Amino acid sequence: MSNILQQIGAAVKGKVDGVQANVAAEETARIAAITAEATSRGAADTTLQSNIDAEATTARAAESTLTTNLSSEESARIAAVTAEASSRASADTSLQSNIDSEATTARAAEAVLTTAVSDEESRAVAAEAVLTSAVSAEETARIAAVSGEATSRASADSALQSEIDAEEVRAAAAEGVLTSNLATEVTDRQTAVSAEASTRAAAVTNLDTVKANLSGAAFTGAVSGTDLTLSGNLTVTGTTTSIETVNSQVKDSIMLLNDGAAGSSNNANDVGLIMERGSSEDNVALVFDEGEDKFVCYKTSAAASSTDISGDDSSATLMDIKVSDVYVGADNLGSYSDFSVALG
Repeated sequence: MSNILQQIGAAVKGKVDGVQANVAAEETARIAAITAEATSRGAADTTLQSNIDAEATTARAAESTLTTNLSSEESARIAAVTAEASSRASADTSLQSNIDSEATTARAAEAVLTTAVSDEESRAVAAEAVLTSAVSAEETARIAAVSGEATSRASADSALQSEIDAEEVRAAAAEGVLTSNLATEVTDRQTAVSAEASTRAAAVTNLDTVKANLSGAAFTGAVSGTDLTLSGNLTVTGTTTSIETVNSQVKDSIMLLNDGAAGSSNNANDVGLIMERGSSEDNVALVFDEGEDKFVCYKTSAAASSTDISGDDSSATLMDIKVSDVYVGADNLGSYSDFSVALG
């Protein structure tokens, strides 16, 4: 019985050591998990940045291709317009040459006619006038046709240029939208990465806040472990303390039971020990019975929660005590053999 508290202290020390080891292992595991998560997030951030850079490169390449295609389209259309204008100018030159040639032929015929038929001069002159008028009308008509064609071609060239300008405006607008979308995408991804980093930092801070402080931890839930060793005092403020060791060793030479009774002028509780004897046997109690104001040994069904054994168990009976000698004060009452001799 002298080593109960030593065993309790050893058990408590073992449990505290186990708790400290579990807390240290948990802290190490969480730090490793956070480190691994930070490494993973760093790799993810690097990959994300690489993807963003690749997307930006792709967008710039697409923009360059679009610009090149637009330039090629504009060059092709300008070349087509230039070729058409050259073709029209060549046709106009040929038409004017034909008109000039026809005018020359007409004037030659007029001269021949005048020379050959002098007596028909009047009619020739009239014919010449008619022919000149016809040639003039033809020339005017052809010049008007050429002018109309040139006007039509100029209008077509203007419409083509307008379409080219509109296409260029649309391409520039599309390029602006693409650039804006790319910038928005980059901003959104950077915002997401920053938010994730903030969340991770908050998680690390929260972990640092809630993890056990080994220099003075306070646990609000159940704590289990293997061995617990304390170098200071152990205070248990619960309702019931259960010690389920096989052998209990208590180093105290004097134990105080019913601590706190000094707070009242008259203690009402019995004080002592109750020992279980099995499910088929009553318990036995060695107590100071406040009602009797004596030390009493009972056989009783009362348990540790009882504060008045004789009051809680009306069937409690007194136990026999076997001793070698009994003293009352300094007087020895003698042994059984002495008593037997005295009777004989």
